[in-house]
Amino acid sequence: MYRVCIILLTALSPVWAAAHAGEAASPVSGERVRFREVDYDLVKIDVKHVQIKLYWKQPDGRPFHNFVTLADWLKAQHEHMLFATNAGIYARDYTPMGLHVEEGKASHPLNRKRGGGNFFLKPNGVFWIDTEGAHVLETEAYFAANPAPRVAVQSGPMLVTQGALHPAFKPESESKYLRNGVCAPTKDLAVFVISRAPVNFHTFASFFREHIGCKDALYLDGALSAMYAPCVGRDDPGLDYVGILAASERETP
Repeated sequence: MYRVCIILLTALSPVWAAAHAGEAASPVSGERVRFREVDYDLVKIDVKHVQIKLYWKQPDGRPFHNFVTLADWLKAQHEHMLFATNAGIYARDYTPMGLHVEEGKASHPLNRKRGGGNFFLKPNGVFWIDTEGAHVLETEAYFAANPAPRVAVQSGPMLVTQGALHPAFKPESESKYLRNGVCAPTKDLAVFVISRAPVNFHTFASFFREHIGCKDALYLDGALSAMYAPCVGRDDPGLDYVGILAASERETP
């Protein structure tokens, strides 16, 4: 029997993190939230009870590319996919742009270089999971901490850093896209968000800070973003991704 996946339809709650931090409900649950006239799908995962893994290539070396291929492969391993989303910005040659760690093994190192585009809009950052739980930290702080992640993905820019929105974000910006991102309001909880309509960086980052209460939050990607999450009624197939963050559970007869 699969775990119950809960969907809640909510209005803005400025004390979301405090209200949800101690919940003992389903380890994968979702909400659809309206914030500043844009709807967001939000999925929270209790990482102490459900493992989030990062996927790029199948054992034979072929990339998974999308959620459908990954779900089929997991099913062949007797795993049922509960959640999936694209894991951040990748290079033009379809390789990770930055740090990429699967099951404790890094297939791409931390990228501290400078460059153009959203990934290099410093500070960028890392989402990772280790024995202590889930974390988000800007890249230089991650480098200094030198953790030992089981899963890690680097993307950019940081949406929120130590409670402050990225200084480059402007409320009046007309650069609006679908966007997804992640934060960890507690070490036990990873929260993934995707907008249901184009939104600028400032509004998207404000959602993480003001609704979820995250002190650190990381942007994953823009127009290509998608999510598989029955918790919020989403069954996106996904596009041609490099990294996919996904949660699954063992199928039982």
